[in-house]
Amino acid sequence: MVMNDPVERCRSYEMLENNAKDKPCVATIKGSPIFSGDIQHGARLSEETPIKWEGKSIVELKGPTADQIWPLLEDFCNINKWFPSIDVCNHVDGELGKPGLTRYCASKTLSTYGSYDEAEVRWVKERLLMINPAEKCLSYEVLENNSGFKSYVGTMKVLEINGSDAGENGCKIEWSFIADPVEGWTLEDFSSFINFCLQSMGKNMEQDVLSG
Repeated sequence: MVMNDPVERCRSYEMLENNAKDKPCVATIKGSPIFSGDIQHGARLSEETPIKWEGKSIVELKGPTADQIWPLLEDFCNINKWFPSIDVCNHVDGELGKPGLTRYCASKTLSTYGSYDEAEVRWVKERLLMINPAEKCLSYEVLENNSGFKSYVGTMKVLEINGSDAGENGCKIEWSFIADPVEGWTLEDFSSFINFCLQSMGKNMEQDVLSG
């Protein structure tokens, strides 16, 4: 040891003979306290960057084609016809079928795993971000709401299925999302709720097409 300083909390030592072919050298080790203002950039970044939720659900429809289902899905301001927990869906602003189109959705009941609780009216305003009829997909974001959403973007897409496992043609709907954690939910419960809604919506659309 070359130097030991308890006040400065440092210690130096010298490397002498060795069989590692290293040349003589002196190393110093020093300990310093960390105050709140000295937190490393990486730690601050992790605190300032919120965790995002991501998920995807899929429902397969037997019989209806993507061309038959897409017009039902792209009717942005009439989603209450198919969505199990929406009682009202009204056009608020924007041109139908164009990005910027805004809808107001509300329900007197809050659905969780198919059960309904009489509660306060839950509502959201949602704005269409992208719609592509050729690809049969659309994306939307949640604006003002009283349902616990901070940031949410959902994407829905209709894809053709040829030669399904059941030996029938049909299509499938994919619903993916990326969002900030939603107040009052866990990611597992929220993903299960999205999947429940999509399965119900797909079944309703399938029955409507086949009955027509």
